[in-house]
Amino acid sequence: MADKQALQLGNRLSLLRKRKNMTLDELSAKSGVSKSILSQIERDLSNPTVTTVSRIAEALDEKLSDFFLKIEVEETSSIESSKETPSITSKDGLCELHILGAGETVNWLQWYILEMKPKGVLDSRSHGPKTFENLTVIDGQIEVVCGETKEKLSKGDTFRFQSNREHTLKNTSKQKAQVLMINYIDPVNGSFN
Repeated sequence: MADKQALQLGNRLSLLRKRKNMTLDELSAKSGVSKSILSQIERDLSNPTVTTVSRIAEALDEKLSDFFLKIEVEETSSIESSKETPSITSKDGLCELHILGAGETVNWLQWYILEMKPKGVLDSRSHGPKTFENLTVIDGQIEVVCGETKEKLSKGDTFRFQSNREHTLKNTSKQKAQVLMINYIDPVNGSFN
């Protein structure tokens, strides 16, 4: 069976930091994230926000997506429990992104379950040229703003758009919204930022 530890955010951070020959103190100074928080993340005692993970990735000169790659692929099949599925939380604490995609596909295909509490907002930068996002609402209602486009989606609706510019998802209902999110790139010309 594949090494479950390689899929956890804390273990991945520790491996990336050690590959860069950085101490916790050095990473803390470069990222602006306290040493104690970094230590908690590495021991999977903390669920960091997207902003925190992004700052750490930048300090390590890595893409955010690199935190979710497997170090090695030992098998072609595996089962992960919900406790082993990595997730990140939005800055406002109202959105949680569960990373379902396989590490070996992260450079061209990413998929997630997004859970949004009422009034939850997920702001995203451009994913790069030739990138696309598909959103399917599993439960609740959301609003998507991408450039001049504003779409209201309800349970069962799917919205596909080019994600090469900033875009925002907002839960507009009084209940939790759940969304299947799939990001992919043009197989010939695209790449995720």
